[in-house]
Amino acid sequence: MTVLVRKLGVAKIMRVGQLLGLLTVYFEARLLHDSSWDTAAPVIVILLLALLVVSEFERLGDFLSIRGLVWVAHTLRSAGLGWAATGLIALIVVAFIPDTAENTVGQSIFWASGAIALAVSTYAFTLGRTRIKVRNYKLGNTEAETTVRITALSDLHQGEFVSANHIRKAVEISNAQSPDIVLLLGDYVDHDGGLADELLAEITNLKAKHGVFAVLGNHDIGASESHRIVEGFEADQSINLLSNNSVVIEFEPSGNVFSLQITGIESPAEWWDAQTGRFAEQVLKYEISQTSADFKLVASHHPDIFELCAEYGADLVVAGHTHGGQLAVPFTGRWLNVGRLAAKYFLGRYDRAKTTLIVTPGIGVGILPARLGVPPEVTLIELGID
Repeated sequence: MTVLVRKLGVAKIMRVGQLLGLLTVYFEARLLHDSSWDTAAPVIVILLLALLVVSEFERLGDFLSIRGLVWVAHTLRSAGLGWAATGLIALIVVAFIPDTAENTVGQSIFWASGAIALAVSTYAFTLGRTRIKVRNYKLGNTEAETTVRITALSDLHQGEFVSANHIRKAVEISNAQSPDIVLLLGDYVDHDGGLADELLAEITNLKAKHGVFAVLGNHDIGASESHRIVEGFEADQSINLLSNNSVVIEFEPSGNVFSLQITGIESPAEWWDAQTGRFAEQVLKYEISQTSADFKLVASHHPDIFELCAEYGADLVVAGHTHGGQLAVPFTGRWLNVGRLAAKYFLGRYDRAKTTLIVTPGIGVGILPARLGVPPEVTLIELGID
């Protein structure tokens, strides 16, 4: 399934899914309005055709550079898919409840499910993608007197769907956590490296007692004018760009010296492949195997590096890239999550031997500018050290 999703692409899947979804809604309506179909048919057919036509305003909006049309198209496309799914509830109800006059119970649920699908879709494309939360992970000795506070921000994707103001809000939330270390995990822009100056104006306001450390993601390397991103990071003294190398930070809890090594891995490819894995393995072999640091942290855009890091003895891997799936049934976490279709490690904490992986869902959005059940997040990691 993962391979198929990658091959077809999310945009094509959404377009085909919209068509299939609206056909599903049509047949659901036909079954539920059996005796009253002649009356209901014109309304339902016109409504579904309107949903289909308006959902294609995405292309018109892109062509005319009218963002409002794009938002409306995305919202209605998702509403159509949601209606197809929730409309099944009406069929189930009708199947188990004795027939009433003209199945009015099922018909009422059918129309209510359409309204709910539209409301949920509107939320996902507005508040769902802009309300940033803080998620906390506690590692190490939770009883230790000294705690290293690490915030992680990933997948900012500044561009047509993510504004500088949204990134500013994430920076303010990170600063409010009083972190010792900030990790920036890549994909700072969506496609336009020309936004580097505007981006840096925001993220250079990040504050951390022991430094801000950044790695590049596939969008940063593949963006137009990508050199501007790299040059901007290298020219700014407030951000340390780790390009397949490491830095060691020392703490002194209870008079002892505790060394923490951060190794940054670049992720040049959209998807993790054998070539990327071989290169990452060489970096880990040199940086991790030969270090004497007390704690070994790997910052990577791709979470797929997790198994290699466990093999080479890293203690913690912090990654992004997946956006946490972006869409999930609320309160189900990663169990009913779109991320399952695209990645093995896509959200939250995973453990393998002595190595822990934390995948942050990031700040921005990707191809689909919506979030449901997976809000944008500033990830806080509290590491207790002795």
